[in-house]
Amino acid sequence: MAAHESGHWPRPLSAIRERIESDIEESDQDGFSILTPDETPVGATFLTDQNMSDGAAAVRLLVDPRHRSRSYGQAALHALTDLAFGELPLHRLEALPHTDNGPALGVLARAGFTHEGVRRAACLHRGRRYDLAMLSLLRGPGSSDRASARRPPAASATVTRHDRIRE
Repeated sequence: MAAHESGHWPRPLSAIRERIESDIEESDQDGFSILTPDETPVGATFLTDQNMSDGAAAVRLLVDPRHRSRSYGQAALHALTDLAFGELPLHRLEALPHTDNGPALGVLARAGFTHEGVRRAACLHRGRRYDLAMLSLLRGPGSSDRASARRPPAASATVTRHDRIRE
């Protein structure tokens, strides 16, 4: 879900750009680049594992730690949920950050995600097992109102949609 889980931070901006471009090429995902007002890439967010028949998808969010606490992640999650519940026929979004990843848990909570439980020792990262928090956001009465009420200021980030690639 977040940078702590994937183990890719800190990295130079050129490596971040390469990571985002390689992720764009995966065929079952939609994503957004997170750019500062001067268009410096600082992260990305993706809908992955999309199952249109069940109406569910997983959420991934990567934000460079040097650019956290500036509402970039929250702006990106709002763009992603607008896509999932506006353009796509999705009903449920799921996120699985490490239970000790406070920044990811915080931004997901502010975006309206609900904590559902813990998957114990479900992630092996650099030789160590981690518990994963299970969070979700459902389409439905109140969910879009809840998310809209928590939107960050519009100028906080530019969120640019990646071209969707299907083979």
